[in-house]
Amino acid sequence: MRSDKLPDADLIARINSVDWYHTIKLGQGITTPGQYDHQPYLHYYRFPDSLRDTTVLDVGAASGFFSFEFERRGAQVTATDLPNWFDHDFGANYMPDQTLETGNTYLHQPFEIAKEALGSQVHRQALNIYDLSPNMVGMFDLVFCGSLLIHLTDPIRGLTKLASVTKHKAIIATLVSVDEAERSIAHMIGHQRGDGWWIPTRACLELMAVCAGFVGIEWVSEFRIDQRDGSPGPYHGVITCV
Repeated sequence: MRSDKLPDADLIARINSVDWYHTIKLGQGITTPGQYDHQPYLHYYRFPDSLRDTTVLDVGAASGFFSFEFERRGAQVTATDLPNWFDHDFGANYMPDQTLETGNTYLHQPFEIAKEALGSQVHRQALNIYDLSPNMVGMFDLVFCGSLLIHLTDPIRGLTKLASVTKHKAIIATLVSVDEAERSIAHMIGHQRGDGWWIPTRACLELMAVCAGFVGIEWVSEFRIDQRDGSPGPYHGVITCV
């Protein structure tokens, strides 16, 4: 990937015109001001060092940090995210903090800015996780889903859709509860804000994956992802599924 596609001043102005979920290094000493910087946490995901000759699907790609990281490691990458802001599984208690216009800008523009600046060839599709199928996107050697299941009213249905397009392995990262971790329970938080739903224990997450059709589950890691400004962030677990 190249990093000299846009002049510095133009690129910086475009970066500053939108809000970023991911912190992404774009070259020329330019880094996006993301809410989260996942670079220090990459080792927890245990991605292969080389993804050469590998097809990867990044589901819920947001600003694109992981999509571009997979591409940097040699993969042919497809990234998906929602077509529109209000396609989220929002509940009755959701108090909109975005209009349709600002929400769609947040969903789409940061990724496009980063893709252009990096000279990336990542293919992006506007698609709900519930609409994933081999006919819609094909099959992939590796499927990655990071920090998305928390936002689904039906995470098992979402996992089933991930399984349907996984050729070899899926890597699933999501919020997990350490309370009674060995019991198959999930904490319901949908009543609080209406934009997050289920936080499973470790045992529950593994069984959710089994219910979705995955047959081999391996617990990879668990860790807290703090926000870039140092504020405490959510506790995550990572599993691989085949």
